[in-house]
Amino acid sequence: MVLPIVLGLGVTFAAVTARSGLRAWEVYRRLTPMMIAYLNGIRISTTEAQFQQKNSFRYGRLNDALRSQLDQYGGGFAAKMTDSEALLILGISGHEIESLDMPMLKRKHRRAMVQNHPDRGGSPFLAMKVNEARDVLSHSIMLRK
Repeated sequence: MVLPIVLGLGVTFAAVTARSGLRAWEVYRRLTPMMIAYLNGIRISTTEAQFQQKNSFRYGRLNDALRSQLDQYGGGFAAKMTDSEALLILGISGHEIESLDMPMLKRKHRRAMVQNHPDRGGSPFLAMKVNEARDVLSHSIMLRK
């Protein structure tokens, strides 16, 4: 009578341990060397960071146009969001600015929110920035009415 209970608890413990291990492995696979260094309190200079970024596997697989765009943009957010920053966040390219209207803005906002929504594993901060970008562009002079 006690044996089935012990076996049940053992199987449950093994399943929970395996599940936790798989989840930890998924998180570990997404970590970059910069993230690992930051989590361990190791300070890396900007030249070392640029060297690691340019020699990383993902960076090497990018096409030349995207690589040049990444090299030009220093990263981070401005204190008050500008129109150009809002365009970058929503992924609106230069040739799409001429035809930017409300339906297109809604489409781009929806795509960005689907990718960054907190309920789907995205960041609440990025979701807030996507919404802020939509608000900035909806009041912008670039928007065709």
